This record gives sequence, structure tokens and C-alpha cells, in this order.
Amino acid sequence: MGGEIAFRDVAQLVRDVVQPDEVAKVPYIGLEHIEQESLRLNGWGTSSDVNSAKFRFRKGDILFGKLRPYFRKVVRAPFDGICSTDIWVVRAREGCDQGYLFYWMASYDFVDFASKGSEGTRMPRAKWEHVERFTRPRLSLKEQRAIARILSTLDDKIELNHRMNRTLEAIARAIFKSWFVDFDPVVVNAIKAGNPIPDKFAERAAHYRENPDALGLPERILRLFPDCFQESELGPIPEGWEVTTIGTEFNLTMGQSPPGSTYNEKGEGFPFFQGRRDFGFRYPSNRVYCTAPKRIAHAGDTLVSVRAPVGDINMAYETCCIGRGVAAVRHKSRSRSYTYYAMRALGERLKTYEAEGTVFGAINRKQFENLPSIAPQAHVVSQFEELVYPIDENIRSFEEEARILSRLRDTLLPKLISGELRVPDVEKILEGVE
Repeated sequence: MGGEIAFRDVAQLVRDVVQPDEVAKVPYIGLEHIEQESLRLNGWGTSSDVNSAKFRFRKGDILFGKLRPYFRKVVRAPFDGICSTDIWVVRAREGCDQGYLFYWMASYDFVDFASKGSEGTRMPRAKWEHVERFTRPRLSLKEQRAIARILSTLDDKIELNHRMNRTLEAIARAIFKSWFVDFDPVVVNAIKAGNPIPDKFAERAAHYRENPDALGLPERILRLFPDCFQESELGPIPEGWEVTTIGTEFNLTMGQSPPGSTYNEKGEGFPFFQGRRDFGFRYPSNRVYCTAPKRIAHAGDTLVSVRAPVGDINMAYETCCIGRGVAAVRHKSRSRSYTYYAMRALGERLKTYEAEGTVFGAINRKQFENLPSIAPQAHVVSQFEELVYPIDENIRSFEEEARILSRLRDTLLPKLISGELRVPDVEKILEGVE
């Protein structure tokens, strides 16, 4: 078609203002629910969680975080709901494909343009009157749809990988809970041996009496567990296990922030994590590096946020620098997976420190190390590691593939919408991705 077209000619800003109590209980999306860089949601709340005026959006609308736009918080709404007024709700005008417009707004050149026209120093906000002037080559509707289809194919594959990872992690967490919280193998062994079962586990015992094969563990694994319980300060636990503390069972490294002058985004030094929700490898991260680390976490260490939000758990993808908002944890057996799922199980206790502190919640080293912990016998931890480690390796593999696909998408995106690459050429490149 030729020529240029301005953003104002393809996009309309929707300002459907509502009060949360005027709508039924619907999903609420705030800036905290949109991941930086990844073009994905990390969750959502509900309208009952908020009380000030919000914008209404429809499924398929583009949600663009206008506060600090350089964070590139852009998603397509997967459902109807309401959102923060610091989020633009955008729909395509006639003649423009909504999917194509989403990638237009997700491209780094658009984000950079929006950032340069922002108002405010500490809390810069993008201005609609500024981004309206942004232009691109004019493309036919057919070509817009083809571009959106190519890029969404990559995003669909990325999302599939994340769904598979959520499923795999749910499986591993269920195994940990069964073995180390509900003590199912001990309950089953106690039933077989005719030993008494504490009231706390009576319901589970009834289930296994009615369904003797429900646990599904081979005899060789069941034999690793005792067949009776003992009383402890934490209630009934398997015989031979002990009540101890996190500091006794795990090696703990509290982060210490290096000088700000050593930070960079150029990839120099070590990846640096200060305690944001996106640290580690199980979630995307906004990459910051440090050339003079004070404290180090090693690949496979479990990373725990020890300042607000206290209790977020992740795993180090590689050797990295940790600031004072993060602690690195590893079981003294060096078991990687056991450490991660033990910390996940500890999460609710950690979050009780969220409300403590004068400015924001935090847990210090002494408090962390003194948290009570159950110490299983070493051979049980070893068996858990043998069983779950391959699951975590698959999670790592799917995450790495998702990262590669994300980089490919972000490389192709500007070249496609600028016309530098044509759709047929890219389709050949992507053969086998679908």
C-alpha cells in the first residue's frame, strides 16, 4: 500500500471509567500483574480488592502500562475485567488488525518513543498525545494479520511451555506435600503394620483404607519410610525424624547490595537480583548486572525474597549476585530440588513477616535461621531428589526454550512491522515451530 500511517489512525484509547462496586465481581489487572518485558500476565486480582475508579476492558483489548513505560508492560486481555487507570485500554480502529496493533505497541521502538515523551521525573507517565504521532509503514489488512499470526504462533508456544512448567511444578509440589507434610507413605505403612494413626491424619488413613493402591508408590520407596508416628513440638511426625531449625538443616546466605555504581544492563559481570518478583529462572527477569558482587548465589540455589514481598521463591539459573532483598538457600545435603520445594512449603510462614518492619515487611537472618523445620532421614531426602530432579530439569529446559523463542519474537517483530522482512521469508524460518 505504501506510505506511512500514524498511531492515531489505527488505535483508539478507551476510557470506560467504572467504580469497582458498580460491577459484579470481575478480574482486576494492576501494573503489578503485568510482567516486565515478557508480554505476559503473572496473575490478577478481583474488583473486590480495589475501591477507586478503574477502566473497564474487554477480552482482546490491549493493556499498556503508561507508568514508567520503559518497563514494557504490555498484554492482550485474556478476559473481560477492570484495570488500573495507569494502564491504557486500546482497541484497533477499522482497517487495523487488533493482533497487529498489539505487536506495534509491544515493539521496543514504540516503547522507547512513549518513554521519551513521558511526563514526570520520579513517576514518568506516557502521554497519549505524544504516542499518537508515532508512525509506521502502511500495510494491508491481509499483511497485518499475517504478521500477527506469525508472532502469536511464537507467543502461543511460549505460553504452552509456561503451562507445561506450571503442571510439572504442581506435580513436584504434590509429591513434596505427600511425603513431607501429609506423611502419606507413613500413614500407608502404619495401616499395613496395624499401628495407631494420629487423629490429624485420620481422614487420610480412611482414604487409604478404602483405596489401598491410591498412593501408587513402589514397595522399595515405601520401605524408606517408618510405619509409625512420634509426638513432637510440631505435632505428630514420622518416627526417627527430628524437629530442628532452618539454620541447622540449610545453608543460608543473606544478600548484600553492592555499590550502585557497579550496576549495568550491558551484561557485564554477574546477573544481579535485589528482591523483585521476577528474580531467578522460573520467571522472566529484567536483566541487571553487577561487576562487584558482595554476595553470590550459585546455579540451583533457591532464592527467597526476604524483604517485601517476603516469601517469593525462585531458583538461581546461574551464578548471580544477590542484594539485601534476597537470600540464597541450599540443604546441607546439597539437594537442589528438595531445597526448592521445602522453601515453597515454608512460604506461608515466611509471608507472616510481610507486615513486620517499620517501612516494609522483612525477615532477618536470625529469624530465618530460627524457623522450625522437620528433618527427614537422609535416605528419604535423597530419594525425593532422585525422583524430582528430572522434573526440575524439564522445567529448566522448557524455560530456556521459552527464552529463546522470546528473543526470536523480539528480533522478528521490528523487522516484520517495518517491512525489512517479508512474511513468506519469516514463515520459512519458522517451519517446525508450530
